[in-house]
Amino acid sequence: MAITVRLGNKADNPKIQDLVTKITMPGPAEMCFQRTPDFFTGAAVIGEEFVITVADDDERPDVLAGLTVISGRDLYISGKRRRVFYSGDTRVDPFYRRRGIASQLFIAQKEFRTGQDLLQGIVLKDNTAPLDAARKAADGVLFDYWVSHTIETSFIYTRKLTPRIPAGVEIRAATAADVPAMQAFFDREAPRRNGYPCYDFSKMMAQDPYYAGISIGDYALAFKGGQIVGMLGGWNQKAFKQTRIVGMKPIMQVIRPLYNVYAGLFGGFKLPPVGGMLNYLTLHTTLVAGDDKAIYQGLIDWIMANAGQKYDALACAVCNDDPLLEVPRGYKRQKLFSTHFWLSYGDDPRPGIDNRPLYVELGRL
Repeated sequence: MAITVRLGNKADNPKIQDLVTKITMPGPAEMCFQRTPDFFTGAAVIGEEFVITVADDDERPDVLAGLTVISGRDLYISGKRRRVFYSGDTRVDPFYRRRGIASQLFIAQKEFRTGQDLLQGIVLKDNTAPLDAARKAADGVLFDYWVSHTIETSFIYTRKLTPRIPAGVEIRAATAADVPAMQAFFDREAPRRNGYPCYDFSKMMAQDPYYAGISIGDYALAFKGGQIVGMLGGWNQKAFKQTRIVGMKPIMQVIRPLYNVYAGLFGGFKLPPVGGMLNYLTLHTTLVAGDDKAIYQGLIDWIMANAGQKYDALACAVCNDDPLLEVPRGYKRQKLFSTHFWLSYGDDPRPGIDNRPLYVELGRL
């Protein structure tokens, strides 16, 4: 077995899809986080630029031993626009586990980064063991990382409701005529958080690949006194990003119809048959003037009462230091915890990052 690490390209898409399908989350219903039909469409959503490295095995030319992606996008850091790189989608075929494949992939990625680059990443529930294994590669330390935040992801179960909208506030769907005011509101509010993607709504209107699947009409806008005071979008990503059921224990196959009846009555994910997808809408571009919790709740309610009725849940992510953290906790939901970290091939980047709350755009992970 001889492993070769190289840059990935679109011709690798079938083998990438095969590799991704092998990485599953076990349980009564086995799930897989997929990027079909084109992995590169999803990669362009994560970052406006990206480098994919893949590992080949000369004895098994029909498969990939592993892959990793580092994506670059402009974020607000300490109130200023900065190119930040996201290290994600590191996957190793179970056949090659504990053979140092991840370290080889990170060594190759280092060729495209400098010691001044700021990188970030996310792992589930403090699962930093793979990072610890990969950081000490070759001679010395390849990179270092610093845990910064806990991320609380909520899958808010949808239901029929009358939106709770604060007095004096109007909420409606955005239109193309709102774009200049949306951009002005965004430019004012987004820099208040570290890690907020720098959005250009004119590119969104032009269907730039970074905004795949987003339309202006999917935004809910909150107005007070004729001025925008809140913004929240709903993002259907099924065309390029799916959570698919790839296996099911026999007992779950038996009780699935009854479980789905319960979920329909009391809220929750309906369990599709093997091969089907979980049905949720991703909330994004969360911006609320003054971090007004009642307005944020009103925006979530409004989306739930409208586009949300086609889904089992609304997905959002809020960091542990965010003033809006308590709002998703007020809904019936399923929650998932993950850990955010800063990563560098050079010096500790944290002295250049102030204490503004961290924002994580769930749809770009």
